[in-house]
Amino acid sequence: MSDPIATSDIPFGEPGRGVYAFRKGDRVPAGLVEENGWQDFVSGAGSKAATEAVAERTGEQPATTTSKKG
Repeated sequence: MSDPIATSDIPFGEPGRGVYAFRKGDRVPAGLVEENGWQDFVSGAGSKAATEAVAERTGEQPATTTSKKG
């Protein structure tokens, strides 16, 4: 099973400090997601939300499954 991907920044410590455990698009170990209750901050590695988060972080265009017919 692949580790989930952060679909938003995951804050660490006190809110508002600007400290993050993981940033959007990072791979998050599944055990830490369970342990810290970060389910709302992650998505499965192959999901559309995870693909978009990684693409945003890397500056690449997300892969699409649609094709144009000319």
